[in-house]
This record gives sequence, C-alpha cells and structure tokens, in this order.
Amino acid sequence: MNVSDIVEKIAQMPERRTDVPTPPPVEVVAFVVRWSRNLKNWKVSTLADFARVSISTVERVERGERVSEEALDRIAVALGYEKGAYHAPRIPLGPEKAFESLVETYGHLEEVAVSPMKTQRAIREAAKCDGILVHRPDVPQTYDDDIANLAEYLDLASFVLADWIDSSFDDEPRRRKLYNDILGHIRGMQRRGLTVLSGIMAAPQPKLPTWKIAIVSITPKLTDPGAIKRSHVYVDKRNVALPLAGEP
Repeated sequence: MNVSDIVEKIAQMPERRTDVPTPPPVEVVAFVVRWSRNLKNWKVSTLADFARVSISTVERVERGERVSEEALDRIAVALGYEKGAYHAPRIPLGPEKAFESLVETYGHLEEVAVSPMKTQRAIREAAKCDGILVHRPDVPQTYDDDIANLAEYLDLASFVLADWIDSSFDDEPRRRKLYNDILGHIRGMQRRGLTVLSGIMAAPQPKLPTWKIAIVSITPKLTDPGAIKRSHVYVDKRNVALPLAGEP
C-alpha cells in the first residue's frame, strides 16, 4: 500500500473533530501495524510471540477490530513504538497536516531488493557502487567494532576495484582472497548473532544519472528473526542524496 492508497483510505473515514483529543482510528492502527510487521518481514505469529499476545489478537488488530489497550501496548512495543501509540487520545491532524505527515513518513521510501551477503558476487557488486549506506537498527554498541571493520573492508574492496587505480590487487587470486576475508568477517558477525543483508539501490543525482548505492542492512537475530528471509528493505531516498552545490 503506497501513500496515495493510505490517503484515499483515510479520506473515506468520517470527519473527526480537531478540538477534542480522540484515540487514533482503528483503520489507521490496522495499517500501521500491518505495514510495520511487513517491513520487518515478520509473520503474524512472530509479532504475536514478541508482543506476548495471541495470533488472533494480531489478526483482529490488522482487520481494524478493537482489542484491549494492554494488547495494543504490547504490539506497539514489539514493533518499536511507545506504549499508548495505538490508543492514547490526541488532537487529530487536519487533512492537510495528515497528508504532510504521511508523505514525510512514507513518501520518500524506496523498495530495495536485498539478500544475505554471503557470496563473492555480493561483495563485488557492493564494492563497485559509488557509495555504501549501512543501516543497523537496534544493533547494540557491542557490535560497533564488527560493523566498523566491515565498512573498512568494503571501502578497501571499493578502492581495489576502482577503474582509475593501478592496484597491487589487480591479479584475480589476491582479489578473491580479499573477498574471502570479507566473507569470513561476515560469517563471524553472523555467529555472534547478526544478520547481514545487501542490495543495490539506483540513486541518480544531478548530472550523475548512473549513481548507485550499496545498501548493507545489519540487524540482531534475537530481535529481528525474520531478517534472514527478507527480500527487500525500504530506504529513505533523502539518505542517499548528495548535497547540492553550496549546501553543507
């Protein structure tokens, strides 16, 4: 469901007073829960397990049916929101502000195909990109060195594969050794409880129509068990935009 679909669905809802705090409409809660679950590539049963509610409770929420506030809070926390996010009364936004909020939240997202980063081809494709964006939601600081070392490895591979570099790695055996070293490091991260995915995002810039960014998604297996089967992630296009001339 894209932003225009959401706006159309919300436009069909009865008008709400904007001077009295009211809970979010169950239709909006249903969309947010379903969207957030799909972003994580979680099954209904996975969300139910993390939220400590029944599968039928999650299904009822996603159908836009009412459930207890306690169940809503458990689902909200499991998906990374605060308690009360799905039921606490608040002053409703007017139509224009609601549209702006939706566009701000969802309108800049682009779907990028990803797969486990476990082949030399995946390393080579990432290294040939014009830049690398590492996304690491909810990864504890204890993994900082692992992630920093992976980024340095990929930077080295990118340097080695640059067309303008007369590199000592120009022979195939040494390049393959570098790829294998990177893959060995990734396997070590996986053994320590992380999932590492990668994909390529077309990110054309002014005067750079073929600009590409390697997307590296790193998540903890403990809190994101569905990641290994994830086929895509959503990337905010503003995070891969180059600053225009004169901008910081």
